[in-house]
Amino acid sequence: MKEDPRPYRDRITADPRIMAGKPVVRGTRIAVGLVLEELAHNPDIHELLDAHPDLTRADVQACLSYAKAMVTGEEVSPKPPKGARSDSPLV
Repeated sequence: MKEDPRPYRDRITADPRIMAGKPVVRGTRIAVGLVLEELAHNPDIHELLDAHPDLTRADVQACLSYAKAMVTGEEVSPKPPKGARSDSPLV
């Protein structure tokens, strides 16, 4: 069986009514960019999960997978909000 090219698709969503359409973890208002920013400042996933009880390890992995797809130029879904530059933060 072929590996899903978008392993984040069931966990990352974007809705123009939530966080101005920025990609977020499904069912939360936790932006992908926030997860990445917090990991960049402190890569301890346990502290990240403690700070955001609604977040799971699988959610964090989905955020990282989504970010990897963005920076490698893959077609992503959901797409970042219109007008977002590829070099601008996702937060």
